Amino acid sequence: MELNLSPKFAQKIFEGEGGTYYSWSSSEYELLKEAKVGGGRLVLQPRGFAFPHYSDSNKIGYVLQG
Repeated sequence: MELNLSPKFAQKIFEGEGGTYYSWSSSEYELLKEAKVGGGRLVLQPRGFAFPHYSDSNKIGYVLQG
């Protein structure tokens, strides 16, 4: 199997006053499907707030700036 390792752009799922959420879906990218993972990116605007929420899967989060 040949893997395409070129960079992929995320799909914009939601955009509001507080920020934007982007997603890389395993249904769209073969490499993610093989690894059985997905990805997301939350970009908060100044004074934006992300509400805590329940998830039935493991997640890793980190802050790049701020």
